[in-house]
Amino acid sequence: MRKVVLITGASSGVGLALCRRLLEEDHELHLCLACRNMSKAEAVRTALLASHPTAEVSTVQVDVSSLPSVFQASKELKQRFQRFDYVYLNAGIMPNPQLNIKALFCGLFSRFGNWNLSCVIVTVRLSSSGHHLVMQ
Repeated sequence: MRKVVLITGASSGVGLALCRRLLEEDHELHLCLACRNMSKAEAVRTALLASHPTAEVSTVQVDVSSLPSVFQASKELKQRFQRFDYVYLNAGIMPNPQLNIKALFCGLFSRFGNWNLSCVIVTVRLSSSGHHLVMQ
């Protein structure tokens, strides 16, 4: 049985590097890329499948700073997957060189976006056996 791995923020940076590394270690994984920008997610999916043709790679749209988006993604994930073996909550951390009150608030809110997603995912997936949750 393939291990199922959910990675938020998988279309760039640490999330993308993690996808590549995981597939180098186990090319039989099913990666689910949870991303805001679906065109970037699809491009990453295509590239990952080109370099690892035996893997399964799917995408789901989620903006971790938006609770409605998190709930929608959670519903979709619950329908598509029986379990997650690993969950990497990587999205929502972005540098902002122009610090102001609005940027500070947005930064704090995006930091809590992972908390939004982790609460929903953990609640939905506690019924599965053998699960791991990794937050950065």
